[in-house]
Amino acid sequence: MSSPSRAILLTGASSSTGMSSGTGKAVALRLHRAGWPVYATARRPEALAELEAEGIQVPQLDVNDEDSMRAVVDKITAEHGSVGTLINNAAYSLNGTIGETPMDEVRSQFETNVFGLCRLTQLVLPGMRARGSGRVIMMSSIFGQFATPGRGYYQATKHALEAISDSLRLEVDGFGIKVVLVEPSPVLGGFVPMSVADLGMSGGQENNGLYDDFWRYFVDWHGAYRETERPSGRGRMAVRANTVAKVIEKAVTSDNPRIRYRIGMPSRLLPRMRWTIGDRMFERFVRAFFPVP
Repeated sequence: MSSPSRAILLTGASSSTGMSSGTGKAVALRLHRAGWPVYATARRPEALAELEAEGIQVPQLDVNDEDSMRAVVDKITAEHGSVGTLINNAAYSLNGTIGETPMDEVRSQFETNVFGLCRLTQLVLPGMRARGSGRVIMMSSIFGQFATPGRGYYQATKHALEAISDSLRLEVDGFGIKVVLVEPSPVLGGFVPMSVADLGMSGGQENNGLYDDFWRYFVDWHGAYRETERPSGRGRMAVRANTVAKVIEKAVTSDNPRIRYRIGMPSRLLPRMRWTIGDRMFERFVRAFFPVP
């Protein structure tokens, strides 16, 4: 067997959008500064100028484009023998109710958050198997554990990621490949709409009158996560992008990484809470704590 590859392929490294938490950027910087060869990717490489200035390689990669994924995997393979660690971070949050969200938007959500990362994982696995080592890190969420109104399709992609990761872990363990799930609590600065228009809904969802009060409260509720310097209220239970990056570094470097890294008190507490109090009481908690129509 060849020596393990140290090359890290990171998707979703851009922090240029208003909904981004900056986690991908923080991960790229932390691992690069620790001496790892990092390939930080995004659909638009120009959004990665700051990372490129640090000396990080920033190839273009769109998880909905097979050719771009193959090109980056081939480049890393030519330079390092194989991808050593794949960090599946690329994702976006689709807002909308289950009954009103157009199905083409639902399909696009799954294409990016599930099918794209699955295909990229398929592309890196042969090189990892050949070396007898490798690591796949899946960026899930606290909302891979339960769901709330208004973001059900996004949360469904994270639930899917949980199942895919658990299955993949058992399938590739015999080849020396480790699969790790990361479940952060809400990240400060991430998903911070200022108005209903910022939610990016289409198909008349925001204008059909069915959920007007809900969407206004939905925006106000998320205001707790806008203040990144001195958070108050619910914001004090959120985590920072740098905290997530530190945990991902552990997942990359540990000889025996955890199956799941639950980051922040909410992510660690809520699974135990649900098991303890039962489904009906847990749903009462969701109704009391989260925006509900």
